[in-house]
Amino acid sequence: MIRKRDLRVLSVVDSPKGRQELADELNYREDTVSGALSDLARRDLIDKERKGNRVIAKPGDARCVEVYQSLTRSNPHIDFPDLLTPSLLNILYYLSSDEAWTATELTEHTGHARATIYRGLRTLTNRAIAVKQHSRYRLTEEFNELHVFAYELQHHTHRVRIKQDLEGGTIVWESHEEFLVRTETAIELPDYHRTGLDAFAEHGLQFFTTSEQYYFYSPERESLTPEDLFCHLLLIENDSRHRKYALLLAVKTDLSPERLQTVADDYGITEIVEPLLEFLETDGKKSSEATPRWEEFETLADEYGVEL
Repeated sequence: MIRKRDLRVLSVVDSPKGRQELADELNYREDTVSGALSDLARRDLIDKERKGNRVIAKPGDARCVEVYQSLTRSNPHIDFPDLLTPSLLNILYYLSSDEAWTATELTEHTGHARATIYRGLRTLTNRAIAVKQHSRYRLTEEFNELHVFAYELQHHTHRVRIKQDLEGGTIVWESHEEFLVRTETAIELPDYHRTGLDAFAEHGLQFFTTSEQYYFYSPERESLTPEDLFCHLLLIENDSRHRKYALLLAVKTDLSPERLQTVADDYGITEIVEPLLEFLETDGKKSSEATPRWEEFETLADEYGVEL
């Protein structure tokens, strides 16, 4: 969560400035500015350097900083630090000018109470930042940068967490609170769950793997389901080899097609998973370019001791 005071300071750190200069510009106490600069530096949103006995702050190179400062420059009449509460930033992560959402859909995706969603949407529509059409909401083109900022801020937050926890890694997939990361570092932190082909061993499927490892970060989940592992493998690499291994897992763990469909929707890969489900449900009679030949799959299943 980024604080209101931090956003105020970030809006005026558009060039190298000292603490006293920032305090005078914002009418803040110098210790308040100092605290904000520390928080912003911890988030890699600004850079600090010492010149003599002065601390100089300058904007970081994260894209969310560039977008936010562009917003504040272009719309000096809007108090963005007051507007951008944590719940509204969560709404804006999804809401854009390109795609319309219902309040129900935003409630499901953000996890906020319906009243919170309606309050946020009312704030946006009252300020002509968003419009409502037939129970669906979207941002106006003029303010689509709010969506870009909310998205880029969360992406940056994930990257900073990976840097702090793993000393390096690549994000393969992400949502507002969760992400799938590729790394060469073994992780033993509670919110990171092993996934990818290495995790298939927990279900009796042992494959040859490379030094790259995959983990799914989630502060809410205690473990991953086989449906999660199926989808993660296709997010990691949607090629013929990985699709066949995902199909093996589906048979080995007797995955529910309905449950797998729901999880695939959550990860945004419904179109990838549907032909694989149809392939299994028809014993290969309904195939596509995305599926192997049934005889080929039978041979692979026999090799790994999976009964079809």
